[in-house]
Amino acid sequence: MMTSRRTFGWLFVLLSLTITAQNTARKYTTVERLQPEHLRAVHEDRLRHQQQRKTIKVIKGYNDYRAIMHVHAEDATHTGGTRPELLAACKRTGVNVVMLTNHVRPPVDFITDTWRGLREGVLFIPGAEHEGFLSYPMKSILNRKTNSREEYIQMVREGGGNIFLSHIEERPDWATDQLTGMEIYNHHADFKGELEFLKWLPQTLSDPDGIVKFKQLLADYPMEFFGATQDYLQDYIKKWDADSQQHRVTGVAANDCHHNQVITVKVAAPDAIELWLTGDKDPTFKVNAKRAPRIPELTKDKQPGDIIAVVDIDPYDRSLSYVTTHILAQKQNESSIREALNQAHAYVSHDWFCDPTGFAFVVNKGTRQIGIMGDGVKFSAEMKLSVAAPTSGMIRLFRNGAMVQESKSNSMDYPVTEPGTYRAEVWLELDGEWRPWIYANQVRVLQ
Repeated sequence: MMTSRRTFGWLFVLLSLTITAQNTARKYTTVERLQPEHLRAVHEDRLRHQQQRKTIKVIKGYNDYRAIMHVHAEDATHTGGTRPELLAACKRTGVNVVMLTNHVRPPVDFITDTWRGLREGVLFIPGAEHEGFLSYPMKSILNRKTNSREEYIQMVREGGGNIFLSHIEERPDWATDQLTGMEIYNHHADFKGELEFLKWLPQTLSDPDGIVKFKQLLADYPMEFFGATQDYLQDYIKKWDADSQQHRVTGVAANDCHHNQVITVKVAAPDAIELWLTGDKDPTFKVNAKRAPRIPELTKDKQPGDIIAVVDIDPYDRSLSYVTTHILAQKQNESSIREALNQAHAYVSHDWFCDPTGFAFVVNKGTRQIGIMGDGVKFSAEMKLSVAAPTSGMIRLFRNGAMVQESKSNSMDYPVTEPGTYRAEVWLELDGEWRPWIYANQVRVLQ
């Protein structure tokens, strides 16, 4: 069976007692979403939303930068992607900022032995996935030791570093009051409940017709296929809402991309095949003809170790397009990006649904804009929260974690009658399902 926790999160799925994704909004299972008619319907709805999209510019004085956080390149044997490959994908997909999170592996220094600064129009900020965090110190911390979690946080934050709680499902009770923020969506975590898919995958790739269908659907509907597992991570959002009522917690997205979900189907024996993934020392799956009777057709005239098929599920282009942290900053430089994250001037979006650029969640007093997402403003009369999106969807406004208004539109106004921590979501309808598209950071209306 499985040999690696990182492999789609599959082994961890089987061992985990907690599923973080909530399927309450789902109409179809993941396997149903992967059927041709549903992939086609999602694709058509994506095109419709993109065609109806309007350019908006509500927030003045800021640029909307597409940033990718929790991304790996050249940092471990299980990472298949390289930095040049990542850069090329960023340029193709319109990514402006890459905040690397390399695995710590001394003597390699994750700050000095990688890219930093602008490179062909893309800003790189070095960091690490380490000690349960996405860590972005200002300078090298190689060989520095700490005796507690609190000391580690202080070390990373010295001189203006940023640090975010990662993989909330593994550490739901960790405090966030000394952090820059936390992940509010993690692609790897989202996959941890996909037991039905994990049965479907080896069955499909153990059948000659299944392999042809799999490769064709992935070619015809790459983003729809890749995004079929997407859910609303209720446990992540619940913690974010609770902690944000006490202090600012910048919500960010975790792509957790490695370009390592390249499945190689190999001959194991005349009546058995193996499924391998990038960097694995042992096969992820081994299937025999008792489970899949058409395997002999795949192995005919082949020797053990011969390759039957290769399917690349997660090239960087696909992972980068899937979910993005949009950062509202004045300039595309490291200091401006770091400060914007400190101020929670950001929103998370599944960009593959529709380009969200220009999305706004602001607070107005009369005709004057007095704050944007992430800001704290003092409660006063005639205060109004406004949401604007490039295309129409289901806008949901929350106060202290409870929904206070919902409207199917591309804009919403809400008169503020009491202090609280307010945030907005936008959901889009794809193939008859309402799916989360945008998560805005909070506006804190203070007493």
